[in-house]
Amino acid sequence: MTGWSFGSDIYGGAWATPEMRALFDDIPRTQRWIEILAVLAELQAEYGVIPRDAALDIKASCDAICVDSEFLAECREAYEATAHSTAGLIAAVERRCASSGAEWFYFGATVQDIADTWLMLALRSARRLLITDVERAIAACETLCRRHRNAIMAGRTHGQQGLPITFGFKVAGWLAELRRHRVRIDEIAARMDVGQLCGGVGSLSAFGPEALILQQRFFERLGLRAPDMSWTASRDLYAEWAQLLALISATADRIGHEVYNLQRDEIGELREASLAEGVGSITMPHKRNPETSEHLGALARIVRANASLLLESLVHDHERDGRSWKVEWHAVPEATMAAGKALFALAGLLENLEVDTTRMRANLMANGGFALSEGVMVALAGHIGKQAGHRFVMSLAAAARREGRSFIDAVGDNETIRAHLSREEIARLLDPAAQIGQCAALVDSVLARRAPP
Repeated sequence: MTGWSFGSDIYGGAWATPEMRALFDDIPRTQRWIEILAVLAELQAEYGVIPRDAALDIKASCDAICVDSEFLAECREAYEATAHSTAGLIAAVERRCASSGAEWFYFGATVQDIADTWLMLALRSARRLLITDVERAIAACETLCRRHRNAIMAGRTHGQQGLPITFGFKVAGWLAELRRHRVRIDEIAARMDVGQLCGGVGSLSAFGPEALILQQRFFERLGLRAPDMSWTASRDLYAEWAQLLALISATADRIGHEVYNLQRDEIGELREASLAEGVGSITMPHKRNPETSEHLGALARIVRANASLLLESLVHDHERDGRSWKVEWHAVPEATMAAGKALFALAGLLENLEVDTTRMRANLMANGGFALSEGVMVALAGHIGKQAGHRFVMSLAAAARREGRSFIDAVGDNETIRAHLSREEIARLLDPAAQIGQCAALVDSVLARRAPP
C-alpha cells in the first residue's frame, strides 16, 4: 500500500506516464547515482585524489551492482539508522567492494553533488518527453485550425455570448500559446544541464589542486556543463523549471476547462472522445463525463502547488540549507511528472476532440441574434455617431428582451434603422458570417507562422 497517489500500483497512471515515472523511481535513480559515482572515482584517480587501485575496485563494484528491492532495503535500513540521505548507499556499495575501494568510495562529494547532477540528467530526459507531447498538441491544434477555420460559433465573455467567432480562431489562440511554450522549453535548456560537484560548502576543497579541471572532465563525461559557481544555495534553476511547468500545465488546464464547459449537455459544442469501455458514473449509466478535461485541472493544481514550494527553496541559510533543498526531492519530480501527464493527456484530448459545428451555429442563434448587435451599432455610427449608435442599439436590445422578441426581428422592424440602412445592409449585418471580423485571417496568420517571432 502507498499513501502517495503517484506511486500507487492502481492509480499511479493517472498522475504520471510510465516513461516519466521511470525517470524518478528509486531503482533507476539509485542505479544512476552509482554510475555517476563510478565516473567520479575514475577521474579522482586520474588526478591523484584517490589511489588508482581503489578507483578500479570502485568501478568494478559499481558496474556489478544491479539495483533491486534487496539493495534498496539495505539503503533504507542504513538511512533510517543514520538519518543521512546517502549513508545507506555508501554502506551498501562498500560491502560490495573487494579491496581498498570501500575506503575511498564517494570521496569529497556531498549529497547535493550527486543528487543535483542526477536530477539535471533526469530533467534533460524529461524535457525530451515534454517536447514530444507539446509537439503532438501543437500538430493537433494545427489540424483543428485548418478544419474549422470558418466554423462559426459564439464568442463568449464573462460566460455570456459576445460576438461571433470561429472555432478555428479559438484553437489558434491555444496553438499560439503552445508554440510559445515549445520555445520556452528550448530557452530554459540553455540554463539547465548544469552539474554540481563542489563539495561541502562549494569550494571543491577535497578535490586537489586540479579540482576545476577534474570537475570539467567529470561533467564532460556525463554530458553536462560545469557550473560557473557552486549552486548548493542558489536554487533558481529548479524554481524556474517549476514555473515553466506551471505555465505549460495551466495552458493544458485552460484548454481542458474550455472543453469541459462546451461539453455541457445544454451547450454540446465539443466532446471528448470516449473510451470503448468508459464509465461516466456507476449510478447514472447515461453519463459521459469529461474525465480528461477535468483531470487536466487536477494535474495543473499539483504543478502550481509544487512550483510554490520551490520558490520557498530560493531562500537559503548560508552555503547549504536542508530545509530548502530537501523539499526539491519531492517537488521537482512530482511537478515534472504531473506536467508530463498533463501534456500527454492534452495531446490525446486534442487529437480526438469531437466538434459539433451544427450545434455551435445553432447555439449562436438560439438567443435571437443578440450577439450580432455590434455590427448594427457600427453601421449606425456612420450616420448618427458611435455613442448615439451604442445607446440606440442597447435600448433596442433591452426592449426586445423585455418583450420576448428576437434581436433580428427588432432590428428588421425598427424604423430608425431602416431610415439609415438599406434592406440589403440590414440582411448582411444579421448574417453571422459577416460579423466574425478577422478570425479567418488570424487563423491563417498563426498557421503560416511556424514559431513565435
